[in-house]
Amino acid sequence: MDLELHRRSSVGGFEFAWDEWGKGDGAPLVLLHGFGGSAHDFATQIPSLAADRRVLAIDLRGHGRSSKSGDEAAYTIDHIIDDLAAWLPTVVDEPVHLLGHSMGGRVAIRFEFIRRDLIRSLVLANTTAWNFEIADPVAHEVTMGFLRSIDRDTPMGSPPTDETPLIAAAVPPDLLARRREINDSFDPMACKALGLALFDNGLQPVGHLLGDIDAPVLVIAGEQDHPYVDHARDLAAAVSSGSLVTITGAHHSPQLTHPDEWRAAVLAQIRAAD
Repeated sequence: MDLELHRRSSVGGFEFAWDEWGKGDGAPLVLLHGFGGSAHDFATQIPSLAADRRVLAIDLRGHGRSSKSGDEAAYTIDHIIDDLAAWLPTVVDEPVHLLGHSMGGRVAIRFEFIRRDLIRSLVLANTTAWNFEIADPVAHEVTMGFLRSIDRDTPMGSPPTDETPLIAAAVPPDLLARRREINDSFDPMACKALGLALFDNGLQPVGHLLGDIDAPVLVIAGEQDHPYVDHARDLAAAVSSGSLVTITGAHHSPQLTHPDEWRAAVLAQIRAAD
C-alpha cells in the first residue's frame, strides 16, 4: 500500500495531511507516528487494520506531508497534543482506539489525561512515560551535538541503525523509498526542538499519573529496543488495565520488521475493547 494522504485540516496555523480507510462496526483506530516519522510508517499495516473499522492516520506538525513553520518555538509536545484535541473531534464522533508509536505514544498518554471521553483504549508502542533516552552514551553525545547544531537548511535523514537491514528486508523497496522521501521532509526546526525535548530530558515524566488511566492499555515493546523495553513492564503495570506484548528480535519499529506479530497484538487489543 503506497500510503498517500488526501485530506487536509487547518489547525493552529498548520495544514495537516491525514486520511482514513475502511469501515465496519469496530470503533475507529487512530494512528500517531513517532519523532521524525510519518503516517507512512504504518502503510503496510493499514489494509488489515481497516478490515472491520475506520482507520485514521495523520502527519503531525512539521512532519511528512503536513506543513512546516521553520519556527523552533512552534514545536512542542504540548502543541501536538493541542493539535490532536482540535482535529480529532472534527473527524470522529465516538471514542477511538488511540495507537501511538514512540513520541506518538507519549502524546497518546497525555491526550488520555485531558480527553478521556474520546478514548476507548490505548496502544502504546515502543514508548515510555519516563525519560526518552539514547542508551549508548557516545551515541547520545553525538546526537545532542547534531540536534544543537541544526539550522533551517540542515538536511534531514536517519543514520543507519541495527534495525535498518531488518526494515529493508521486510518492506518492499518502492514503499521503503517513498517512506524515506516522506520522512526526510521533516522540518529541521521540528527535529531540533522536539529532539532536544525528547532526548535531553526536556519532558516531565508522567509515570506517577498512569494510575489515573482507566481505559484498557496495550504496551508493545521490541525485545531489542533499549531503553524502552526496559520501561515496558512498569508502564503496563502502572495503569488500571494494562497488558504487555514483547516482540522477539524486534527493535524500535516492529510494525515494519515484525508485521504479523505486531498486527496480531494490536487487533487482539482493539477487538477485545470494542
